Amino acid sequence: MAVRRCCVPLLLLIASAACSRPAASPTDSSSAAAPESVAASNDALKTLTLTYKAATVGSAVQVNGKGLPAGKTVDLTWGTVTGGWVVENYYRFLGKKYAESTTSLGTFAVDASGQLEATFTIPDDYGGVHEVVALVDGKPVAQNGIEVTQSFEMIPASGPVGTPVELKVKGLGWRTMESTWVVNWDNNLVGFVSAAGTKGSAVARFRAAGPAGDHVVRVLTGYQGQGYLNYEQSPVAHLPRPQFTFRTTPGRLSSPVAYAEPYQRQPIPKSDIFLKDAALALDHTQGPVGTRTMLRGTGFPDNASLQLVWQTYVGSRVSGNGFEPQEMEFGSVKVDANGRIEAPVTVPADLGGLHGLAVRQGDKTVARTFFVIETSIVSMSPSSGPVGTPVTIHLKGVGWTEYDNIYVATYDNAYMGYACGFNSQGDVVINFHATGAPGQHIIDLYPGIYQGPPTETQLLYRQPQLTYADDHPGNKIPALRFTFEVTPSNPSSTGS
Repeated sequence: MAVRRCCVPLLLLIASAACSRPAASPTDSSSAAAPESVAASNDALKTLTLTYKAATVGSAVQVNGKGLPAGKTVDLTWGTVTGGWVVENYYRFLGKKYAESTTSLGTFAVDASGQLEATFTIPDDYGGVHEVVALVDGKPVAQNGIEVTQSFEMIPASGPVGTPVELKVKGLGWRTMESTWVVNWDNNLVGFVSAAGTKGSAVARFRAAGPAGDHVVRVLTGYQGQGYLNYEQSPVAHLPRPQFTFRTTPGRLSSPVAYAEPYQRQPIPKSDIFLKDAALALDHTQGPVGTRTMLRGTGFPDNASLQLVWQTYVGSRVSGNGFEPQEMEFGSVKVDANGRIEAPVTVPADLGGLHGLAVRQGDKTVARTFFVIETSIVSMSPSSGPVGTPVTIHLKGVGWTEYDNIYVATYDNAYMGYACGFNSQGDVVINFHATGAPGQHIIDLYPGIYQGPPTETQLLYRQPQLTYADDHPGNKIPALRFTFEVTPSNPSSTGS
């Protein structure tokens, strides 16, 4: 089957599905023909024969070429893109952007008869069509294309309610229709799977729900974060849509009733110093509200009294009034006779994310360092009760950026809604009612994205992002996990 070349625009903000190209079957051993436009424009360009059992990441590909410059060395190159999520000025989320690039697959010798025989392994890269070009002395002499398809693996396949499940994906595309999959648990949406900034590979994480027995896990394409059910009739019908079965076994969840997964280390800017030879830093630069740390500095004016100022943002994206930076007096600190600062600091209740802690002498800022507030769980109350029990989850330190200021909730792996933290300065209270048969039920809060570029539909972003730990833009905040136990109802209360 002929492979048509599609030019990839540089700095493409959102890839167009119209740029997809037909290719030889990615699941069969095949020898694809050269891209038509290349062959037509250069009669001297030879055709490479590419043979493979499966065009998935890590698979071996045999390369054969004839009529090449005898005795020369060939550099095989792999056509791809670089890029991913784009964040501007820390808080603004701009979607995705990619640019063409190439990588080397290795160098190989052409024999005396002009024949090339080589092998390479499909790189850990985005899915879709990639060009394989043979270069001699930096000039192309032969070419072909290979369409890398997606692969999926789910582990484990059984366990009690609350068992962590990982769906490992490779070869997700960068183009629109190949970039996003969704996970359905028993025909309910759990969330979406992406690998926009991780070269097509990521791990989706969710938990097993009840009742005991087999549960169907379907993985569907859905670039807007919702499953495309009649995929056989879609423009990308050839893409895989795997299905797994998870068996929820009897037994009880042993993890805490409520916990946040471990935070990844957050990026912290270097301290801003406006005095020659001065230095300023916090012993701990990341933690929940109430974290106690020590501010240390050197090179400040001897015996001076300096003011501490906490920097944050206030406002709302919902009201239409916008938001703005705000500063709060945070006490004072005395410099010793040797120009040193040692002052205890307790992080205030505020929005999650990056904050500045400035040191001022009068109206002049002389130094500034930074702290990142983590989202923390205050409580879930109660943790058990019959169907209909009102349940409250209380969080602090929910973020404010366009990619960090919401958490998206699921109940027993079914989408429930989202909660926003900006308007309440990071203090979030979620109310709902317990449902389901007696036993343990899971409530999971996943990072989402509150707002994308205005040129895009926003439906995708306010879904749970199951690949949050690998591919969430910006800070890669963790999921929050809860368990509620539904107890048998009191028969006497049935009619009330």
